[in-house]
Amino acid sequence: MFELTRRHLSSINILHLLDMVVFNVLACNTDAHAKNYSIMIRGNGASLAPMYDVMCGEVWDNVTKNLAQKIAGKSRGDYLRGGHWQRFARECGLNPRQVLDRVGMLAKSAMVEAEAAASEVAAMPAGTHVMLDQVRQAVEQRANVLIAQLQELEREPLVEAVHEVQNISGVSHDLASPP
Repeated sequence: MFELTRRHLSSINILHLLDMVVFNVLACNTDAHAKNYSIMIRGNGASLAPMYDVMCGEVWDNVTKNLAQKIAGKSRGDYLRGGHWQRFARECGLNPRQVLDRVGMLAKSAMVEAEAAASEVAAMPAGTHVMLDQVRQAVEQRANVLIAQLQELEREPLVEAVHEVQNISGVSHDLASPP
């Protein structure tokens, strides 16, 4: 999907697609299969469609905890470590350091915004539901796990990252460009 986005859409859509992937991991969305990423075509161009069909599989007993699409070979969001996000970035033609930064930023944002989002949903006409607090807790837990696992990478020797730096002289380092 990243290659298709890179070839046919504006570069900002690459960042939007990355955000969608990370959000689905944070939301414990085990139903984020390929048909849940769409492109809207308009008279003035095309762009990624807003997210839809998002559910939190973590709160349901009989729903798989596996992601619909693997990230760097991992099918469980709670098993994703910094090295997996780096591998995912390279597989998608993205800058690994910037992807790590983006994952960390979105995870921290989820931690900060989870309570306010739950309150906003509770205030809607349908009111609160017993699952709402469970979903909020699942999102906060996943965000905490991702943040901790990204920090583990910072404490590990970055042999692979050093190797990358040696091989990318003269190559653009922006997120949408392959390393």
